[in-house]
Amino acid sequence: MIRTENPVEEMSQFLKLLSDGTRLEVLRRLHAREHCVCDFVEMFDISQPAVSRHLKLLRQAQVILERRERQWIYFRLNPDHPQHDLLLTILTSMEPLPVPAPKSC
Repeated sequence: MIRTENPVEEMSQFLKLLSDGTRLEVLRRLHAREHCVCDFVEMFDISQPAVSRHLKLLRQAQVILERRERQWIYFRLNPDHPQHDLLLTILTSMEPLPVPAPKSC
């Protein structure tokens, strides 16, 4: 997350990041378990570059973390993000997801 001297601006930037439905759904899915890009391409039926762009914005804001396993990169929520508790409040206020078993890409 971009740190500024103005907490109102920081919160505004965080909420703008969450204001996109696709990114919010990505975060909702990551709250259930970690995922790779191929999972999101299939879930949202959008192109891999579009998914990667959303993930890049979330990574740049340090809301998500990544883990490399061979050629795959898996993403998860960052528990050390300053707004992690707020994010969990938002995500848990939404209808819970069924948790499917992880698949290999």
